Amino acid sequence: MRIVISSHYSLLHSIDAAEPQLPDLQALIQRWHPERIRRIDRYIQLCVAGGLNCVAGRQLPADTGVYLSSSAGAVSTSSAAMRHIQQQGELPKPLHFVNTLGNSAGYYLTRLLQLNGNTLLVSDEELSFEAALLHAGMDLLAGRISTALVGGFDEVAIPIAQHLERLRAPADTASLYEGSHWLLLEMQNNSQNPITGELELPSYLRDMETLAQWLDQHIERPLQLSFRPNAKERALLSNRQWQEFAGKALPHGVFSGAALNALVGGNQSAIHLSKKTGGSYCAVIVSFAESPAPSV
Repeated sequence: MRIVISSHYSLLHSIDAAEPQLPDLQALIQRWHPERIRRIDRYIQLCVAGGLNCVAGRQLPADTGVYLSSSAGAVSTSSAAMRHIQQQGELPKPLHFVNTLGNSAGYYLTRLLQLNGNTLLVSDEELSFEAALLHAGMDLLAGRISTALVGGFDEVAIPIAQHLERLRAPADTASLYEGSHWLLLEMQNNSQNPITGELELPSYLRDMETLAQWLDQHIERPLQLSFRPNAKERALLSNRQWQEFAGKALPHGVFSGAALNALVGGNQSAIHLSKKTGGSYCAVIVSFAESPAPSV
């Protein structure tokens, strides 16, 4: 048995820090759910928009597992609730308080998809998406579920200056990424051809030395990095085929989910490599029956 990718979806916005304009997400939601969903914040909208567009109208098994990830959670709603407590000296309204909980997004998504299986929200800084992928993969391989919906989403909160401070980013940062990234996974017999591609469980590597040893065991595979490598990392990869998935905006949160989606969308057999600020790494092997190698 192996884990195959039956669908994927990635939404990546670059938000200008000087004149921030948050793109409207309602049209993406209404494509699959025409009725307006009241009283949901942007964090929940990112979850619902990404999840619905990844599923794209499929009828999933009712016990499908939903594995959500976010580095920061519902930042805008949580900060607004704290300001209300400090300035007004009153507790927030019940709905506002509920929406500060990160897993509230899962409630709306599973209700719309009519799912009653397990729903999990995990957070692990830059490796949050990979953490959700690990939990989904373990449950699939253990036979607890046959289908898993894995998603990661992080918002850009206004005002930008305060959000940059939360991220410990330079105050003169020109733009930031906001996104929602998803994979729909299923179990499949090895005798069958993969629907689109397959992936292996994430491998966690505590430092560069461990990374080097792991890469020596997968010498034939190209890599795609979801981070900008430093000089030592470039030296390590000097004799390898690799590319960097990056743009001009500041990556944060579950940005690595966008990088992994790019591999899947390009039908590229490669190693997805992400990095935590503390210096540890996470690698995910993605394979396609016939696929071009990443361009360098």
